[in-house]
Amino acid sequence: MITELLCTAVALGLYLNTLDADFCYDDSRAIKTNQDLLPETPWTNVLYDDFWGTLLTHSGSHKSYRPLCTLSFRLNYALHALRPWGFHLLNVVLHGLVTAIFTAFSRQLLGGGLWSLLAGLLFASHPVHTEAVSGVVGRADVGAALFFLLSLLCYVRHCGLRRDFQSGCGGSWCWGWMLGSLGCAAASMLWKEQGVTVLAVSAVYDLFVFQRLRFRQALLLLLGKCVAEPLRACFLGGILLSARLYWMGNKPPNFSNSDNPAADSPHFLTRTLTFLHLPVANAWLLLCPDRLSFDWSMDAVPLVRSLADGRNLHTVAFYGGFILLGLFGLQGPTSKAKETNGKAYVTNGKSITNGNGCHAPDTNQTQTRGRQRPP
Repeated sequence: MITELLCTAVALGLYLNTLDADFCYDDSRAIKTNQDLLPETPWTNVLYDDFWGTLLTHSGSHKSYRPLCTLSFRLNYALHALRPWGFHLLNVVLHGLVTAIFTAFSRQLLGGGLWSLLAGLLFASHPVHTEAVSGVVGRADVGAALFFLLSLLCYVRHCGLRRDFQSGCGGSWCWGWMLGSLGCAAASMLWKEQGVTVLAVSAVYDLFVFQRLRFRQALLLLLGKCVAEPLRACFLGGILLSARLYWMGNKPPNFSNSDNPAADSPHFLTRTLTFLHLPVANAWLLLCPDRLSFDWSMDAVPLVRSLADGRNLHTVAFYGGFILLGLFGLQGPTSKAKETNGKAYVTNGKSITNGNGCHAPDTNQTQTRGRQRPP
């Protein structure tokens, strides 16, 4: 608990200087001129309008459906009208909460002590968060992160109780945490669209952290339709996405050239190379946040127009390293027995049992059937 409080205090202290800041760029359209924030506008309008106050089914809608974030703006407006300090204060408070939950989650992966403290301090102070915390519209990212992490924590708790459920106890609490995870995932999506991806992250956690499967074992189990929980999480995510698409009028967003120049490019090669490069640019910001921006649209990231562009080398190195990391991290286990999460994982000649009671055969098993046992 002390670790979480310390990291939260650092997160709050670093952004107190933003309380005197004014509105900036997109804040004008999302807050100052957004009719959905006014008291005379029915609050239910936020359920039918996009982030900018335009009807979702309108041809000019941005399709950014973030009603929970808009409701938080409306709450700020009801308390202190258009004075920016209150909007910035809530952003800072949300960042402190996210830092506390992130630090708590790091205990699940790193254990208590120095490593979880360092992880929490790094998260609290990483410069890349400046864009989301200092800009009021960045609250969509901060709020989505809050419920993203809460959903993950609920799912981790669900995994821990699932073993008890299989042994005949803890059933109601087990499914209660699963419903909590789903509810938080829906809330994260309603803060910002990308929040729904937490269900896919939960499935990856289930397979490779909780059950400690290797890639080939997980693939065999998935092909055999034996891993119920991760598949269920992904299925529920698909339902949430389908519901959101239906609410948008079953039409994708139509971005202008300034909003998304890569998607608007008429050349397939330019679109492909640029979209492959964008994750690389974001990964670099995590390692070296030397260039931040209040808005990444227009020409903030120049298009990659040809194979001769030197940034393609960064793209190849990034994806090549990512693939190698995955191969080494998920390679077959060595010849030894492991006791993990209360289940025995015995390799080289034995089957491997996951958290659902299913068995994935070891692909390195030596066929000895029919041979005479030596004296």
